[in-house]
Amino acid sequence: MLNRKLRQRLVLVIANSANILLVPVVNIAVSLLVIRLASAELWGAFVSILIWINLANHIIHWGSKEYLLREFSRRPGSIGEAWQSNLLSRAGLYALFVLAVLLFPIPPLHKLLVILWGGGAMLFQSCESLVLYRRKFSAALLLEMSTILLMVGIILLRQDDLSIELLMLLFASAYLLKFAGLAYLFRRDIFAGLAGTFQPAFFRIALPFFLLGFTGMLQSRTDLYCVAYFLDHEKVGQYQVFINMLIYIQVFASMILQPFLKNIYRLGSGVLKRISLRLFGLGAAITLPALGGIYLLLNQVYGFPVGAAFLFWGGLFVLPIYYYLPQIYLLYKLDLQSKVLYINLLGIMANLLLNVCLIPGFGLLGAIAASALSQWLMLLAYRYVERRWLAGRAADGSGPSSGVIS
Repeated sequence: MLNRKLRQRLVLVIANSANILLVPVVNIAVSLLVIRLASAELWGAFVSILIWINLANHIIHWGSKEYLLREFSRRPGSIGEAWQSNLLSRAGLYALFVLAVLLFPIPPLHKLLVILWGGGAMLFQSCESLVLYRRKFSAALLLEMSTILLMVGIILLRQDDLSIELLMLLFASAYLLKFAGLAYLFRRDIFAGLAGTFQPAFFRIALPFFLLGFTGMLQSRTDLYCVAYFLDHEKVGQYQVFINMLIYIQVFASMILQPFLKNIYRLGSGVLKRISLRLFGLGAAITLPALGGIYLLLNQVYGFPVGAAFLFWGGLFVLPIYYYLPQIYLLYKLDLQSKVLYINLLGIMANLLLNVCLIPGFGLLGAIAASALSQWLMLLAYRYVERRWLAGRAADGSGPSSGVIS
């Protein structure tokens, strides 16, 4: 029988995993309802707005989650001050975002909704670090589920007059409601003394966190930006649903590896390579039935015609991260984050060039093929870095190529 401490840890792991997986559930539920009740074209038009707002939100966030987690650990008695200072410092980025939206040639109602959406996302994402630090995963999960039910209910009630404006309002309201719930939950931290100050040094200190996250996001979304540029809204909607499902399969690699992260630094290259190979094999075992599920879901539920070629390239897109994810964590542990940044940039450039070349001639199939090829290029790049690192260790006599890192 599990002891009390182990049960508590298990509950935390399950709640955190469920909270992570709930985001894909939101996207699948909302996209399915919009496509079935309205059209893929409406969803694609909304996605064309969504991807740019997500890009802006990532810039406004500026690596705050990782930065704040480190600050909370260093100064546990000043959590409220650190949180307030971070929000106040990033308010300048949000002000620039508002100015850009006001100058952009879109309808006034869209400007208002985008500004509300961006503000809600900024406030909600500011609380992510508090959820992780305080381990309030169950409360965050309950809040997320409540928001999903509310969004689904409104979409069903308004199914006869769904519009881009309604979807924008729903997403903006969801962020604001979730922030309100978390603000109440963490009221002792968020409203503790109102001692926050503007700290320009934050942007320099958090820059490495921002760059790693931003380049990672761009690497995984370059194809969608290219699809939005070259193809019509219906194709954008179809591709966003398909690629998101593939990315959800990739998330399992992180979930599998995360409980063992603290041991990775102690592992030698030989052991690490075996872990990568085993994780890759496990990824293949997960991907094959998952692709079958995606095929049935898209063809039977969404009504999208997805052929074998799409599934083939989709599988090739998913698999590489199951091999190179342990290398990423090892590079983090060795303070070689710059290598991860360079490989992300390589992936972005390859993804962009391949998409520009392939989409005009092959459409959506060209987009997924380009993304898959860029993933395999990144895998080769991580293998190259690993071999160079081993050669350097052998040259300076710092240890063998397997065993425990000294």
